[in-house]
Amino acid sequence: MKQIAEIRQKIYNHFHSSSACQKFFFSDPQEEKFAAYYTSMYLLQDTTESLMVHRQKGFSTDPFEAYIEFWGVMQAIIIQQDSICELYWAIKTAKFDWGNLTSWKKIRNLRNICAGHPAKRDRPKQSPLTRTFMGRSFGDYSSFHYEQWDKSNSLSEPNSIMDHITHPEVELGKLIDDYAMEAEDKLMEILQYLEKQWPVT
Repeated sequence: MKQIAEIRQKIYNHFHSSSACQKFFFSDPQEEKFAAYYTSMYLLQDTTESLMVHRQKGFSTDPFEAYIEFWGVMQAIIIQQDSICELYWAIKTAKFDWGNLTSWKKIRNLRNICAGHPAKRDRPKQSPLTRTFMGRSFGDYSSFHYEQWDKSNSLSEPNSIMDHITHPEVELGKLIDDYAMEAEDKLMEILQYLEKQWPVT
């Protein structure tokens, strides 16, 4: 996250040091792009700094507080991702493609899994039905777990509902770190385009 914060600051510094860049974005035809840039940069700063502080602090020992904190962390990451997508469009006039960003997708998927939503629109019809549940005692950044019921999973007697339940483990901190590296690469791409397109004169 520290690198994300540093690259974001470099983007900000270049934007406000390049008269050509400001001339372009402050013109009336680019009003929507400037609004996207402005909003994304603030959201990116707020989410990144909050995620850094919480990572240092860790989850509360109070399970009720920790539960709320987990969802705050997940939502902050989603907002951070969406901000990078908007910033990418504002600067490069191109749609952000996360198709090859493995950890980026994994963390979004984890958030949806833990929410327990039974939405199946993105799953083939033949896929087995699953339900998930994340309790208050989920662990921490080093080891996070949730409960999953999967109709296709049967360890012994198929008539017992308990045989369909597993408790997947996730190294939450490592997943966030891996995602952050992918986000850093995309922010560097934005910065390099910005520097090339509107150099400081």
